[in-house]
Amino acid sequence: MSDGTVYEIPALIIAEHRADFFEDNSAKKLTYHASSVQPRLRSAEIEFALKNDNVLLEWASSRMKWKDLEKHAVKVYPDTQSYEKQWAEAPKQIISE
Repeated sequence: MSDGTVYEIPALIIAEHRADFFEDNSAKKLTYHASSVQPRLRSAEIEFALKNDNVLLEWASSRMKWKDLEKHAVKVYPDTQSYEKQWAEAPKQIISE
């Protein structure tokens, strides 16, 4: 964040948010039995995102709001400000375990 506060946010949270979006917006439009295909599509989308740091960073910046992530964020460097407006522009990086 702009004040130097650093948070750890699980990449899986971002990947699942992305997969949910695609599941809601594309799997329903399939011409064949969508209910049997949706779990496989969601799983593939999550796996794809988790292997692509840039995809996660772009998705988090452009499609998520701080309120989507705040409950999963673990403060690494403390501060007490509200970050809803700053989230989209804050620098981000993926840290693998």
